[in-house]
Amino acid sequence: MAREKKYLQFGVKQSLYQGSGSINVIPEILRTEGWNRVMLIADPDLYRIGVIDPVEKILKKTEGIEYFVFTDLVPNPEAKTIDEKANPAYRDFGADVMIAVGGGSTMDTAKGVAIAGDSGKSCVDPSFLFGIDPHKPFAHKTFPIIAIPTTAGTGSDVCRNAVICNYEGEKIVPSHDCILPPYSIMDPDLLAGLPRSVAAATSVDALTHGLESYTSMSANDFTETFSLRSLELIGEAIRPFCANPAEDKWANMMSLGCMYSGFSLGIASIGQDHVITHPMSEAPFHMPHGDACGMVLPAVIEWNGEGCKEKYRKAYNALTGNHLTDTEFEVKMLIDWVIDLNVDLNIAKNMTFEEWGYNDEDVLELMLRHPIFNGKDTTPNNRCNYPRVTRAKDFRFLIQRTNEYSKVQKARAEAKRNLAE
Repeated sequence: MAREKKYLQFGVKQSLYQGSGSINVIPEILRTEGWNRVMLIADPDLYRIGVIDPVEKILKKTEGIEYFVFTDLVPNPEAKTIDEKANPAYRDFGADVMIAVGGGSTMDTAKGVAIAGDSGKSCVDPSFLFGIDPHKPFAHKTFPIIAIPTTAGTGSDVCRNAVICNYEGEKIVPSHDCILPPYSIMDPDLLAGLPRSVAAATSVDALTHGLESYTSMSANDFTETFSLRSLELIGEAIRPFCANPAEDKWANMMSLGCMYSGFSLGIASIGQDHVITHPMSEAPFHMPHGDACGMVLPAVIEWNGEGCKEKYRKAYNALTGNHLTDTEFEVKMLIDWVIDLNVDLNIAKNMTFEEWGYNDEDVLELMLRHPIFNGKDTTPNNRCNYPRVTRAKDFRFLIQRTNEYSKVQKARAEAKRNLAE
């Protein structure tokens, strides 16, 4: 059932730079804004292997700039670390801006520092989370971010949401304009050092963003245009990019595809896939988020099915370059395309749901307690705009079907290996 739409919404409150060598605009941005004291936030592993070096070299060469490097990050950003280490480090240095270089965890750490700002409160303080106008500035000073992603998947650099673990270990999802980075620089040259497994997982995450934002009940003509373009780019580039992230053509296409899907996701929001996969990526399971997205996606497509058939037809054509008519297309074609992609990219290591240690009831219980579900047996919250009403009992079915589809994927992977021998 379609939601009544009284107006269209699309806005980009950012300056965006994309393309090879685009990190070289950093000095210009700093001069324009009058920022001369920088907190460089970087994933410790990426910093250790030199992925951050090009950005640091630019800062070293830029006259009048002082900076320090903060690498005390964890994979799922924690309020405790942000409140007790990252935010004090920013304020003690007297920083003007953060430059966050990395994936979603790096971006979300920076966003936690940004939203707490100089308030003296925790980044997950209820006054930042509930009963707020996400477009109205807070009374306290918040801190700006220049976002530089080094993966092709999260879209965190172009959206106003973050995912942060509170002091009880639960994931909280702040959403406010103050954590939308005013500058995002998507330089595909930084993708060259990605391990193939990371390239695959983050790329499937971007694909999921494109599909879910396109089929969201909050989608509109603006977001749909960007969603479809993202699927065209990702569909053509994802396999060769994951095989060789250093290839300029494919890295540039994936970088653009991620940016477009991130735009759309920031307005149209996520669907059932992300509601299930966030708890799947947490303790005690810790499956990489993009792998979980790929594992769950066939079941979600099947569930939304006929109600989304026309959009799924257009999505399938965008991904494959085909031009199937409504009489030629079946939803199963898109499901099969996703499963075959999962096999080719070794998503979830081509292991089954159960081999990862999951069972239906544990995942369902974690999901029902998760902030992204919000404890309601209805459409979970106003940022989850499902194309088909999905209640707790329906999520149980989706999780069961995920289990079954994971076995289909494993069987296809084994058949592919046998054929190659």
